[in-house]
Amino acid sequence: MTKEADFLQRWSMEQAAHLAWGNMICRVVAERLAPIIAPVPADYFLKTRGEPRLKDDQKLIEKAFYRNKGYANPYDDITDKVGTRFVVLLGSDIRKVEQALTSVEGWTLSKDRDYEQEQSKNPLKFDYAAVHFVVRPDRDVSHQGISIPAGTPCEVQIKTLLQHAYSELTHDTIYKPQIQATHFMQRDAAKAMALLEATNDYFEKVARDVHAALAQVRAMTAELSAVYREIVGIEPKPTSLEGLLLDAYEATAEDYVDQLRSFLADNGFIAERVRERVSAGNPIFTQPSVLLAYMAVRKSARLAVERWPLTEGEMEPLLNDLGESIH
Repeated sequence: MTKEADFLQRWSMEQAAHLAWGNMICRVVAERLAPIIAPVPADYFLKTRGEPRLKDDQKLIEKAFYRNKGYANPYDDITDKVGTRFVVLLGSDIRKVEQALTSVEGWTLSKDRDYEQEQSKNPLKFDYAAVHFVVRPDRDVSHQGISIPAGTPCEVQIKTLLQHAYSELTHDTIYKPQIQATHFMQRDAAKAMALLEATNDYFEKVARDVHAALAQVRAMTAELSAVYREIVGIEPKPTSLEGLLLDAYEATAEDYVDQLRSFLADNGFIAERVRERVSAGNPIFTQPSVLLAYMAVRKSARLAVERWPLTEGEMEPLLNDLGESIH
C-alpha cells in the first residue's frame, strides 16, 4: 500500500471524529458567546452559519505530499483537516468571539494568525486579514455519541464579513499554486484590502454613533424590563416592537418608573392580562414598554390611540383591559 493510500485509509476512519470536533466547537463557542453579546442573539451576531467543513481528500493528499511542505509526519502535522469559521460584522466583534473561544477550559489553542499583530509589524502592507486558531481537546471527549481523541486539531477562523468576502474572492486565484498571480492581480488585491480596512473603520464609527444615540433608549428598556420581570413575573423579550412603543410613549418624567409601579399597583389585574396575552402568542405583550402604553391609556385614551404605532386592532386588547375603546 502506498503512503497516499495509508493516509487516506486513516483519514476515512477518523473523519467522523474530526467533524464531531468541529461541530462541538461551533456549539460551545456559540453558547459562550451568548452572554458576551446579550441581548443580541448569536445567530444574528454571527453573519454566516457556523458549520465545520472537512478538507477534500485530493486536497489533503496534495498538501501532504506534493506541495513541498516538508512535513515530518504529514497526517499529524496538517492541522486544518477540519475547519470552521465565525464571521462577524465589525473588526471589534472579532475579539468577542475570541473571548468566547479562549474561555473554554480543557481546550488548547495556538494562534496561527492575528491581523492586528500583522498590521502592527507591517503598517504599510495591505493583505488578507483574519484571526486563525488551531484548537485541540486536552483529553478524549465525546460529542453526539462520537468519540474525539485528545489532540484532534480544528482550524478556527474568525473574520469580518468584509474579510470573508475578500478571502472568497482571492483564495482560489492569488494564493493557489495552480494560478500564477500577476503583479496586477496582487496590486489590485492589496488595493481591495486597503479599501476594506477603510470601510471597516467607517463601519466602526457608525456603530459607535448609533450605540451612543441609543444609550438612553437601552437604559429605559433595561429599567422597564426590571419592572416587567418583577410585576408580570416572566422574562420580557424586547424586539423591534419595543422601539416603536418607546418612540410613541417615551416617558420624560424623571420618576416615570415610580409612576409606573404605582399605576401597576393600583391596577393589579394588568399583570395577569399581560401574561394571558403572552401565553396566547401575542409578541406586543412581551415588550416591556407595553406597560407604558397601558399607563398612557389610563391617562388619556384619546392621546394614547393617536400615538399608537401599530394597527387599531392591535391596540384593542389594551383599551378593553382598561374599559376603553377605539372610538
